[in-house]
Amino acid sequence: MSKSDLKKQAEDLEKQLDHQLVVLKEESVSWAKVGGAVVAGSMLVYGTKKLFKGGKKKKHKAKKQKGEQSASSSDHVKQPKAKKSSLAGSLGKRLFMVALSLGQAKLVDVLSKQANDAKKK
Repeated sequence: MSKSDLKKQAEDLEKQLDHQLVVLKEESVSWAKVGGAVVAGSMLVYGTKKLFKGGKKKKHKAKKQKGEQSASSSDHVKQPKAKKSSLAGSLGKRLFMVALSLGQAKLVDVLSKQANDAKKK
C-alpha cells in the first residue's frame, strides 16, 4: 500500500468515526428523553402512592389514640387486617412490563429507520 492509499483510508475511517459519533449523540438524546419520561412517571406514581397511603396511616393513628383513651381499662387494641395479595397487582406488573418492552421495540425500530435514512443520505 502506498502513502496516498493509507491517507485515503485514514480519511475514510475519520469520516466513519465522525458519522458514528453524530448517530450516537442523536440516539443518546432520545434515550435521555425516554429516561426523563420514566423518571417523571415514577416520581408521579410515588407521589400519588405516598399521598393515598399517608391518609390511611393518619386515620389509623387517630383511631388507635381514640381507642386507647376510651378503653383505658381494657388492654385489647384491634389490630388492622393484613392485606392479602391479589391477582390485579401481579397482572398489572406483567402488563406494565409488556407495554414497556413493546415501547422499547417501537423506539428501536424508529431509531434504526432514522439511522438507515441517515446512511442513505
